[in-house]
Amino acid sequence: MNGAMSADVSPPPRKALYLSYGAGLFSMGLMDVLLFIVPLWAIHIGASATEVGIVAGARSVVPFILAIHGGVLMDRFGTRRIMAVSAVAVMVSAPLYPELPWIPALIVLQLVTGYATTIAWVGVQTVMAQVCRGDTGYLGTFNFASRIGTFLAPILMGLLWDFTNPWITFLFVSFWAAALLAFTFLTPEPEEQTARDGAAPAGSLRSRLRAVAPRRADYIETFALMLIPAIAISMAGGFLRNTTSAVQGSIYVVYLNEVGLTGTAIGALFAAIEGASAIGSLLAGRSQRVIKPYTLMVATTALGIFLINVTPILGGIFALLFAAQLLRGIIQGINQPVLFGLQARAAGRHRQGATIALRVTLNRLVSVTLPPVMGIIADTAGIEASFYWLGGVLLALTLALGLWIRFAVPDGPEDRW
Repeated sequence: MNGAMSADVSPPPRKALYLSYGAGLFSMGLMDVLLFIVPLWAIHIGASATEVGIVAGARSVVPFILAIHGGVLMDRFGTRRIMAVSAVAVMVSAPLYPELPWIPALIVLQLVTGYATTIAWVGVQTVMAQVCRGDTGYLGTFNFASRIGTFLAPILMGLLWDFTNPWITFLFVSFWAAALLAFTFLTPEPEEQTARDGAAPAGSLRSRLRAVAPRRADYIETFALMLIPAIAISMAGGFLRNTTSAVQGSIYVVYLNEVGLTGTAIGALFAAIEGASAIGSLLAGRSQRVIKPYTLMVATTALGIFLINVTPILGGIFALLFAAQLLRGIIQGINQPVLFGLQARAAGRHRQGATIALRVTLNRLVSVTLPPVMGIIADTAGIEASFYWLGGVLLALTLALGLWIRFAVPDGPEDRW
């Protein structure tokens, strides 16, 4: 059996699985092509470390506010419709980056593309969670496929940045979004969702607008999912895990640029963690058979935080930076399917979109607040200090998470230790 199956042990449809894997590749890769290139573009037009942090954080502002609404709409009306709009938004917006070389314009574009790429990724995860029924093994394979996209993206973007020009580099982002759009049309909605929620809202324009407008009740119901212990704890773990991505997408790039690494070299470091994460994802199901899920979650979270925040100690030596990225990638590759599996099994099949959107909301809280804070620390106390201060605080929070699990989670088939 592939991982820990739910009560329904029938295997997922192969076509739906493979199409979900392909959509995951282009969706997660789409997030990373912008995550990698936008800080370099900001530095290119003269941004300070604080400004780079603000720009990097801007991509998460709208997802932080409206990710839950997007997830609820997917549960209500179907994922493909929302994903298609998101892909088109990126296709249109990406070429505007080099055409508007000002920090305020860059922030506005980040608001648009940040939400679009996030909702597209929520959509792909929603489909996959419904197809595989929370099985950690299938989720590991999905994460492997997604990491192929994030492995290729920084390599291609680094080469384009070094050997072409910014306009061509950002135009490539549009082509990547077009590939996601194609997979969106090919990937089927789960049958039960199509029957229940797939129809477009009917009635007058006013009633249709009311149907898609944010509702307070949807937010209350979604945050109520935090009352489920497995969801609350895994959300906290995901929150801490995502801090490493926030560091990598902001001050990490500034540091590597300051020590003299080229765009291609930085791209190789980004690709290293993604390639290693793909391998780690395939180990998640096996690891969970040996180490219980909550223990695995806490241990891999702590190691991931440690490995990104010791970056200055590595002295700008490419080989050491590369090794740290490889190790962190394997660790985080194991971590993600475990988190996804805990949440998917606890939420049930009809609340997958809302659960994933809740996770994204909390993750985006990290991405909104952390890069500007690190940028301010870097500009005042130095870049090295920002890594060390953050690492100490986050490791302390991870220890607190472990203690929470130790005393709050009852023994059972997925008990804490």
